[in-house]
Amino acid sequence: MEQSQIDSILEHNNIVDVIGSYFPLKRSGSNYKARCPFHDEKTPSFMVSEKKQIFKCFGCGKAGNVITFVRDYEKLSFFEALKKLAHRAGIPLKETQVDKKKQTRKDLIYKIYNLSNHHFRENLEKFGKSAKEYLLKRNLSSDTIKKFEIGYALDSFAGLKNYLIKNSINEKILLKTGLFGENEKGIYDIFRNRLMFPIHSVNGKIVAFGGRTLTTDQSGGKYINSPTTEIYTKGNELYGLFLTRYEISKKDFALVSEGYLDFLRLYEKGFTNSVASLGTSLTDSQVYVLNRYTNNFYILYDGDKAGRKAAIRAASNVLKKGANAKIIELPLADDPDSFLLKKGIEALEEKIRKAKKLPLFIFEDKHLGLDQKAKLELLFEVLDDIGDEISRELFAKEIAETFKISVHSILSRRRKKSFQKIKKEERIEISKFQEERDLLKIILNEKSYYKKVAEQLNSDYFLSGIYRKIYEQIEEHIENVKQVAGLLDIIKDEIIQKTLAELLMEDVPKIDPDEIIKTVKLRKYQDELKKINNKIHSGKDFEELFKKKSELKMKILDINKKVVRKTLY
Repeated sequence: MEQSQIDSILEHNNIVDVIGSYFPLKRSGSNYKARCPFHDEKTPSFMVSEKKQIFKCFGCGKAGNVITFVRDYEKLSFFEALKKLAHRAGIPLKETQVDKKKQTRKDLIYKIYNLSNHHFRENLEKFGKSAKEYLLKRNLSSDTIKKFEIGYALDSFAGLKNYLIKNSINEKILLKTGLFGENEKGIYDIFRNRLMFPIHSVNGKIVAFGGRTLTTDQSGGKYINSPTTEIYTKGNELYGLFLTRYEISKKDFALVSEGYLDFLRLYEKGFTNSVASLGTSLTDSQVYVLNRYTNNFYILYDGDKAGRKAAIRAASNVLKKGANAKIIELPLADDPDSFLLKKGIEALEEKIRKAKKLPLFIFEDKHLGLDQKAKLELLFEVLDDIGDEISRELFAKEIAETFKISVHSILSRRRKKSFQKIKKEERIEISKFQEERDLLKIILNEKSYYKKVAEQLNSDYFLSGIYRKIYEQIEEHIENVKQVAGLLDIIKDEIIQKTLAELLMEDVPKIDPDEIIKTVKLRKYQDELKKINNKIHSGKDFEELFKKKSELKMKILDINKKVVRKTLY
């Protein structure tokens, strides 16, 4: 897509109007504020600038422009966010040949997954005797099998390949789908003699498959999942969410299990506010997606040692992302599937009612072999990664009450001091290179001033590493964007992006820009002079070094003779 189209979309979508359509914004001076939608907080730290058309959360650091907001809030791709905003503003999108080719290929892959799903379901009916026997053994009803479109992959290296070719799919695209491998003999089916579970995106499209072995002696892992493709990113989807999201929203909590069969049993027994994390640790992306529907996560993993460790990791990650987490404790020998079959619905409902917050679960655990100090250190790691200060203090209070220690002793420990030290060092960095920061704010406020700066300075004049990187991004991209806020979409580095957003949100200093340029130059020359003096003391290349030193002194004298008398030596 051309940059001019992106600029037009930014220009015709006022960020205050767009964000205000999702949740209320309250005017605060020249800006607007709200509680951040990307993390849990009590005091609003999410700021929106209408003048600069950007947002910035001073709690979690999230920042961007109107496209970034829609993309991250709705969990869309960049292109999908653009289309949504273009439609809102009544702007027809003109896709480039590259866009059209990429979109056409994605549409074809979606079609291949639909065809593959039909093939697997047909196989289950016609050739899936062993698969049906396995499903019968696991007590899954025909309604559940049908609703979740469970299928069967033939014990063949070319069963799916031949089916797709018969349905006019060109063999050249097959390797792009993640359903096939390639060796010296050619392209072959990855999924063979496996029970097949289609994985849907939130909008209901099939984007991947999970395949389970039917016998213990079968080669490969018990489960094989589709790799990352153009339509699927591992760790982004939650199994079952496309059907359960409304029930999760209505009940305002989600039961999070690990595997396909655990989820299917829960759903079949009436726990329709469930999802499964596809056998992986609960990822950041999965937390953010599920957080769109509820802020309350109930972790329901296996009762054994491995399941308990995984539950702690999952709950920890949920808390770090600003949501609430409780752990449902099952007996050591059970998973959700077996527990429901043996004990029934009421027994699990009772377990859910008795779900424990992370500090209590860890405190009472007798199976992980941790002493009190190790348990506390585990919780302190979570505490230090909680971004919102109020949430951090509330979690510290939970730890203190559970372990019968003081909140003060938790918050004043060494790890907390280290955290504060890092923040202090960040403030020192800003103070130490304030003139570089001010110069960047002036450039970002008025694009036309960049040319004047570029005639006199390059990125080497910026002694701060982060400010140097920002200036390099400005050098590369500023001429290609109509609005400076457009830089936030181009820059991919999260730290640079967040710092840039901070600069855009801050007031422009009322300082003569020419004086700032002189100061930046002077600091650069003084730094070079210091390095040259160090080299001279080392006893090498005297003649060349003294020549460079003389040149630098002349440059410094040209800028400010008064400063020179104080700094040269």
